[in-house]
Amino acid sequence: MQNPTPYTIALVGNPNSGKSSLFNALTGLNQKVGNFPGVTVDKKTGGSRISDTLNANIIDLPGTYSLYPKSADEQVTYEVLLNSKSADRPDLIIVISDASNLKRNLLFCSQIMDLKTPVVIALTMMDIAQRKGVKIDVPALQQAMGVPIIPINPRKNKGIAQLKKSNSRCERRTTKDSSRFYRY
Repeated sequence: MQNPTPYTIALVGNPNSGKSSLFNALTGLNQKVGNFPGVTVDKKTGGSRISDTLNANIIDLPGTYSLYPKSADEQVTYEVLLNSKSADRPDLIIVISDASNLKRNLLFCSQIMDLKTPVVIALTMMDIAQRKGVKIDVPALQQAMGVPIIPINPRKNKGIAQLKKSNSRCERRTTKDSSRFYRY
């Protein structure tokens, strides 16, 4: 059975964390991807089949370091995530976090988790983290954060199936009667 109301998933994260690459992997679209600030300056949307019973609208939001906007593109992210009347209000937020700079990314993750919307963290750039000597115990980090954490490489389509499976589990636990808060 298909979900009657489109399920909305927002992709958020710091600039250059891999949001647009993940957007392209999930939607099959080919949005501009670049390694410089301002590539995504407005939200981009596309559809994705998450599971047999779940289709979702995916929103690629501009990169930001916090929920306190300092530019017009950061204001777009702020409006989608914090405006309860927004038609784009997400049912799930995927926080794309650069594993090679995890400390900076986790501060933003904690701000997103405070919004009381279901969260999944997608760790990108694990290969770069390893080259820098950074070792991440994903199960321990997942337990400490209390949300699903999935290592991914969207350009090589690695981890995408696990991410979709995690998103599907979050959808089943989010109901209109719930507080929209989900801890893994």
